[in-house]
Amino acid sequence: MSLLLCSGLALASPDEQRLRSLINAQAGQVTGAAFEQIWRQVQALSTTELIMLSQAAGNNYFEQGWFELARNYRLGGSDGRPERLAQWQKEWFHHPAVAWLDRLTDRLAGLHPVPDNVKRMGVLLPLSGPFETQGREVLNGIQTALSWDRQRGFAVPELEVFDSNEVADPNDFIARRGQEYGLDLMLGPLKSKLTTRLDRTLSTPVLALNRAGGGRFNGYQLDLASDQELHQLVQLMQQEGRKRVLVLAPARENWVVSLMLSLQQQLSLASIQTLGVIRYGQDISTLELQLGKWLGISSSQQRASSLTALLGEEASFLPRRRQDIDSVLLIARPQQARLIKPMLDYHQASNVSVYASAHVYSGSPNPRLDTDLNGIVFCDMPWRLMRREGPESSSVFFALGMDAGSVYRALPRMGAGVAGYFEGETGNLRLPSGHRLERALLCARFKQGEPRPFIWGDGRSLQ
Repeated sequence: MSLLLCSGLALASPDEQRLRSLINAQAGQVTGAAFEQIWRQVQALSTTELIMLSQAAGNNYFEQGWFELARNYRLGGSDGRPERLAQWQKEWFHHPAVAWLDRLTDRLAGLHPVPDNVKRMGVLLPLSGPFETQGREVLNGIQTALSWDRQRGFAVPELEVFDSNEVADPNDFIARRGQEYGLDLMLGPLKSKLTTRLDRTLSTPVLALNRAGGGRFNGYQLDLASDQELHQLVQLMQQEGRKRVLVLAPARENWVVSLMLSLQQQLSLASIQTLGVIRYGQDISTLELQLGKWLGISSSQQRASSLTALLGEEASFLPRRRQDIDSVLLIARPQQARLIKPMLDYHQASNVSVYASAHVYSGSPNPRLDTDLNGIVFCDMPWRLMRREGPESSSVFFALGMDAGSVYRALPRMGAGVAGYFEGETGNLRLPSGHRLERALLCARFKQGEPRPFIWGDGRSLQ
């Protein structure tokens, strides 16, 4: 786990072309989702790249406006940004990004700066009740990260640990405990019912470990929500030229609802057409009938049967599936996916690219069971895909704690708008804009029953 912010890499020409295409596709009127997508990409550029692009001679009106907006935001720093954004608005009052400029000014209402030297750190986690296991995994990860830093000669903060199960109002609790204990930073809460209530300006810097409520919240957020994973997976599909997808997902499972909403939005923004959605039940065998019908194999078999009856003898027959599909996006647990992938192969779809959510991987290599997953591509956190020395825990909450217990030292530079990323266990972490740390994940393909990472979710190939 790196303790330094790594400088941004040069933007490859195809990536620049995709960025320009995205800007021009939304030229006249930009939706809120499109604004966030474009802003995420321009903020991922290094400062040098932003300056060079803003000075490029061939920019059109829309491109030039975006590049200057991102440049002014970056170079303004935390103190000068409001004035620079106001000046940009005067010069570009017809630009479509103006409609969403308040999103940037709201974010400037201010990240609470984390001091360069954190001496006392609070940790607010569920250490009793139904989420005790997850809370203690996060705490273990934080303590492990600090222990490793101490062994490497770094000064580490003194911890004050609090049980969030006893907290009703996190804003009031953090304000009181921050002052009482002289905290330089508070990590947590973790439970969403508390983090969504973080909507006030706090005098103690906070790194919330779930999505915060917004409003006047002036802290940072590091979360494990699936939308970043799906965003990178769909971006990869787009880069690989996928245009028409079949989505397979469980029916009547609550955890799938928000994931499906995010997925449909991501596919739409990437201009990938969803040809169909099949929701399968607990009895996976019924999916075989659904696939046969949707892919046209059943109709092909019926035509062959009719021809045999007409000729009075068995006709030579090779089933043929519908040809307008070029990819499948699968949401499934490992035991489900091990049955579904062979079904796709059986129904003449073995040459169709299959992408999956990270749920497809158990977190531990199992070549004997996962051979049937060969060819499936998914994106997941480095902690689950790279074999690390040290603790054996594969818990994503342990990885979250590891990152929370180390990324805090990079937050002063991130909050100041310095480009780059922090090499974490939940992903390479950036803060391109706003309060939320973005996680660039690893994308992997199953080969010989094991996931083999081959690219970062931000498009960088593995060395």
